[in-house]
Parts: sequence; C-alpha cells; structure tokens
Amino acid sequence: MSAIAGIYSIDGKPVAPNDLERMAESLAHRGSDRQGLWHKGPVGLVHRMLWTTPESLHERLPLIDGTGDLVLTADARIDNRDELVKALGLASSLSDEFSDSELILGAYQKWGERCPEQLLGDFAFAIWDAKRQHLFCARDPMGVRPFYYHHSALLFVFASEIKALHCLSQVPRLLNEMRVADYLVRLFEDRAITFYRDILRLPAAHSLIVARGGEIRLRRYWALDPSREVRLRSDDEYAEAFLGLFTEAVRCRTRSAFPVGSTLSGGVDSSSVACTARRVLTAAGKQTLHTFSAIFPGLPEKVLPLIDERRYMSAVLAMGGFESHYVHADRLSPLTDLDKVLWHMDEAFLAPNLYMHWALYRAAQE
Repeated sequence: MSAIAGIYSIDGKPVAPNDLERMAESLAHRGSDRQGLWHKGPVGLVHRMLWTTPESLHERLPLIDGTGDLVLTADARIDNRDELVKALGLASSLSDEFSDSELILGAYQKWGERCPEQLLGDFAFAIWDAKRQHLFCARDPMGVRPFYYHHSALLFVFASEIKALHCLSQVPRLLNEMRVADYLVRLFEDRAITFYRDILRLPAAHSLIVARGGEIRLRRYWALDPSREVRLRSDDEYAEAFLGLFTEAVRCRTRSAFPVGSTLSGGVDSSSVACTARRVLTAAGKQTLHTFSAIFPGLPEKVLPLIDERRYMSAVLAMGGFESHYVHADRLSPLTDLDKVLWHMDEAFLAPNLYMHWALYRAAQE
C-alpha cells in the first residue's frame, strides 16, 4: 500500500511546504519508492509510492489534469480497468499504459462525486477541484485503504495514518474516552470515531466533500442490499457462479510487477486463495506462487497436533506449483515486534497475534 496526506487551509492561508514534508516523512514506511508533493495557495497534497502493479512503476502522484484544475493523490488499486477504459472512451489498445490514478481522475471528470460508484478495487483518494473550490475524498466499499482526518474551523487535514496528522501542531492529541469504553466492551458499531478526539475515520463506502468555507458533506455511495437475490437453477450453477467471481477476485490481485505470494495457514480461506492463485498464474504462464506459513515445531508433542497445521499446508503444497516458506512462530515473542505493530496501527486493536503476521510479512519482503 502507498500513502496519502493533504492539507486544506479553510481560512485561506498558504500551506507551509515544511508541514507537507513532515507528513510525507512520517509515512515513508508505507511508500519507499517515490515521494510526491504538490501545493498551491491553501491546498497541499502528499503521496508516498509503493510500487506494486506494472502501471505503478511509471505512476507519478499527485496527478494534475491537463487544465491544471484537478489534482489527485491516491492510495489505490483499481480492478475494473478494462471497463473504465471503455466507459471513458480511452484507447483500449493502450489500456496497459493508463495508471490507476489516471482512471480515477477520468472517472471524476465524467461522473463527478458519483465516481466511486464506478470503481472496483481498494482505494482512498482526494481530489482538489479548483473550479468548484472543494476537496473531494472517497474510500473503497470495504474500507481496505485507510483514511483519517481532522476538521476545524481553520483546517482540514487528512492522511493514511494518524501519526501524519499529529505532525501538525494544530491537530490536538486528546484521548477519546468514549472510544476507550467501546473498545473495553467490544462495541464497534461506530465506524468513524478513533481513540483520539477530533480525529475521525472516513467510513468505508463513503465520500466526503470539504466545500469552501469548511462545510463538510458526507455521503454513503454504496450499501449491501440484503433483499437482492440471485436465483439459479441448481446447486451446481451456484457453485460455478461463485467460483467464477472468486477466481476473478483472486486474478485481479495477481496483477503485479513482482513475484506473487500468499499466506497459507492450512485453513479453508487461505488454502482456497492459494490454490486459485496458483491456477491463475499457471494459466497465464507465470511463475510459481510463493506461500508463507507460520509453524510451531518446537511445541511439546502433546499439544503440537492441536496448534501446528502443517498437515493441511502439506496437502495444498502437494498439488505442486508452489514455493513454500516457513516462519517458526514458536520462536517468536510478542515483545519483539508488537511495539512496531502498535506504532503502525496508532491505536489499540483486538489482534495481539499480529506480531506473527509481521514475521510473515518480513519473510515475504526478504
């Protein structure tokens, strides 16, 4: 994932480049491949690039349209690229040359604030619209990409992580006791509040407009329709339809400029993803799939069968087409990496075993 940040001085004061630099530096761990800054008058945008897809290798953000009236910063992976290229009237023969950010900006030019409804994928982005004098922001339907913001009478500031907001002296560091109470009783119905007062999370499937004068308009652009039904003729047709959707979802995420990997615990979820990804890569004539698994060989024999699931991992790997990598989780300690996880998360969370995931990600990076 890459990182974004930005400042909109509602009182009209010019954005200080040093503020943008500090925000960019605080997010360097999310995007070590390229940094981009843009500012003009009361608005400034930040981008930290992490190369993932082939298109991202040549992508430069913030992106300015030909008129200079629209400027975009985005942390995004768009999956319905071919559909968008066609809808936007772009040359299909050049579809591989269009970056995801160009497609997002094109969608905004065509559909305005309804553009998120046309995007499939994971995204968080902000567009400064100079003609309308407003900042348009949006987050993907599942909330995969993060988007935090602080709003006051003088300032609107946003970022992929809370620590970037705290680079500005105008952003307070006040504990949100209501969020602490919710956390202790495990209530998570409020998707906007954070552990900090005056710092909010843009909810998934929502867009936000900061208009001139500081007025904020929040809009939900998508919601699951529980009344909608898909009716097919047999169980086999349901299974075939699901497999088609599942395969396409996995295929989209194998679009990469680098070797592709998957975590493999031996459970149904990760095994299904790994097997489907291997099949997709093989059909495309690409490399084998790397798998990353946590194992516990040092545990006592009496508990080992209850914890270590290598027998299930082995059943998947026996199908071939994989290059397996193992992390000895029994040698790990929460004290080693949990502080790093907490630093990245900026808030308390209910998954203390993330230190094991951290070790898996480190193995994948290596």
